Amino acid sequence: MPDLHNMNRRAYRRVLVSNSTTISHDGDQYQAKVLNISAGGAGISLDVRLEDQTRISVNVENFGVIPARVVRQLRDGVGVKFELSEEKEQAFIKQVTKIVTQKRTEAAVASL
Repeated sequence: MPDLHNMNRRAYRRVLVSNSTTISHDGDQYQAKVLNISAGGAGISLDVRLEDQTRISVNVENFGVIPARVVRQLRDGVGVKFELSEEKEQAFIKQVTKIVTQKRTEAAVASL
């Protein structure tokens, strides 16, 4: 029987969100929705098909425009890996960690 705990090999914890965003690619802009986000990437729902390895920019609320690369196809969108310098990645990790902590606190309070 597979160990489900070890099957998730993501480097960073993902936060479920549902934020509207804009994706930019080759001078075109597309409306999309960020479904989940982590310090390493995001799941994005959009109506346009983007091939794996396509380089895009994602306008992430509270973070700004982040360069990314499509790394997998989702049913209604794509999974992307953020392409940040080490310095920007560290700042981004701090921001996402803050959001994860806030979400956990909100969930704990709601369960009381």
